[in-house]
Amino acid sequence: MKRLIVLIGLFFTSILSAEELIPQKGIEILVVNGVEVVEDREPVDLQSGLNQVVVRYSNSVGKGGGKKVFESKPFILSFEAPEKQATLIAPKIYSYEHANNTFKQSPMWVIKSDEKEVTYSQEILKSRGGFLPYRDIEELVAKHNQENGVILGSTTTLIASAQIVESNKKSVDNRVSNLEQLQAWYTKSSKEERKAFQKWIIDHN
Repeated sequence: MKRLIVLIGLFFTSILSAEELIPQKGIEILVVNGVEVVEDREPVDLQSGLNQVVVRYSNSVGKGGGKKVFESKPFILSFEAPEKQATLIAPKIYSYEHANNTFKQSPMWVIKSDEKEVTYSQEILKSRGGFLPYRDIEELVAKHNQENGVILGSTTTLIASAQIVESNKKSVDNRVSNLEQLQAWYTKSSKEERKAFQKWIIDHN
């Protein structure tokens, strides 16, 4: 129980220092720091330090009767969390053909916080091919991160802390697994559930 409270404390501290990322029109946020998002057009919480979000452009483009829905491939954006709330803005699109050309390589997304642009890197998420090439997108992101040696900030911090307290590898692995479950729960929970969770942590700390 004591280990669980320490783990929740570490997780909660990370959440408190985070800010929101708000997607603008036409943007879907699919995965945040390895966890699939349920409401993909709603604001998401960032963690302090490095963040990785998987986004795509999905919107009706064109004019009048010629309007069609365009959906891009998912893009992985990596950036350091700003100190204030951030907004993710898609490139301006004027037609279906323009959308096709814009999202072939490296579209010009804008991440803005406190009237300043946030620096980011991007790449296209590799598909699994075939029918529904981006099914189980969380698994695709995990595979990408493993192949490219990407370790997200909160997990790194937890491993370092756990190794100082106890060198037993099995124990460290269990703590990482618990943290990932807490992250998934917190990301997908409602505001009311988050408030209740925060109160529980304070009461048991």
